[in-house]
Amino acid sequence: MQIIVVGCGRIGASLATALATRKHDVVVVDRNTAAFSELGPLFNGVTVTGDGIDVDVLRRADIAKARALVAVTNDDSVNIMAAQVAQAVFGVPRVIGRINSPHGEQIFRDFGIETISPAHLTVLNLLLTLETEGVHIRESFGEVFLAQVHISYHMAGQTLAQIEQPCKLRVAAVDRRGHNLIPDESYISQAGDLLIATLRRDALLALREALKPPGRR
Repeated sequence: MQIIVVGCGRIGASLATALATRKHDVVVVDRNTAAFSELGPLFNGVTVTGDGIDVDVLRRADIAKARALVAVTNDDSVNIMAAQVAQAVFGVPRVIGRINSPHGEQIFRDFGIETISPAHLTVLNLLLTLETEGVHIRESFGEVFLAQVHISYHMAGQTLAQIEQPCKLRVAAVDRRGHNLIPDESYISQAGDLLIATLRRDALLALREALKPPGRR
């Protein structure tokens, strides 16, 4: 998967290197050429000097081929703008922005942009969020994750047991178009439901497989 990382600070450099070792095609964008020295020796991707909110710079980063963009600079406004450009101008399927201020999360949500916070997510958790489509890891407690799981059309119409058993997770709550509910035996999933669930690290592979559309298994 081709992924663009905007921002080559400590988090951006660590993420880019980790993605490269997992055989992803990675392009790192930063306005400061010296920042690329943070990249580890295992990084074998591409670096592009320039502003991550500049359309021409993103084109040089080959954004047309990108399946995901992660904006992890120290500036929330830059992250929001880079994510917006990637999403609205180039139609990048997966866009995630780093928030440094707790007050910025609602702004990202208003634009429909996924967020990560360095205070709550390690690089490993961000990797899991990127590589598990339909899942957003919100918090980790050792081997247990608190996650948001998006119900797509192919999973609609399932009972709680039909979701929990193959996905190996425990659903605590459901966000349905902004209304929260505690699911019980009568719950039937609808496309667009957002499940708040817990799962163990060793269940991630089962979850990934369960969330894949039938034609992509």
